[in-house]
Amino acid sequence: MPVQTSYDNDMQIAMPGMRSDSTHQITDGCNAADGAIKPGYVVSRVSVANDKRVVKQVSAAGDAATLMGICRFSQYGCVTGQYEDGDAVNVMTWGRIWAVTNLTAAPTSGGLVNVLTSGANAGMVSNTGGSVALGWVLTGRYTKFKDHTGATVNLAEVQIRNQTAEPVAP
Repeated sequence: MPVQTSYDNDMQIAMPGMRSDSTHQITDGCNAADGAIKPGYVVSRVSVANDKRVVKQVSAAGDAATLMGICRFSQYGCVTGQYEDGDAVNVMTWGRIWAVTNLTAAPTSGGLVNVLTSGANAGMVSNTGGSVALGWVLTGRYTKFKDHTGATVNLAEVQIRNQTAEPVAP
């Protein structure tokens, strides 16, 4: 029996909601899902009570006012490929993460992230359309992920640095 010496033939570079590097990051795991939430999609805050946040996948223009971060993948919490209603949800609020995008090619490095808030692409990131997420930038890294059904999912690396005002130009 041959010994496997390489994993790179079948392993993919990234998957939705995967942390993209080992630099400083903050993931908030004290959230409850309000409906199904897919890893790699942008989430917004619905409510806060007793230090517990209720979050949902962005699905309407009004959600842009309460953006929280991007849903992280968890082998424990995403056994069905998504967080279900009421599940504990991990949300990256600071750091670099692979987000689902409608882009079909690598975005310009340093471009602002736009969160799509309606239609079939709601919750995805892009470089145009939707609502600007202040402090979030596209790093220019892009890849494709083939999911368990064989469908291709486009991913863009996002650097999240939440802030309430547009950064001043240097």
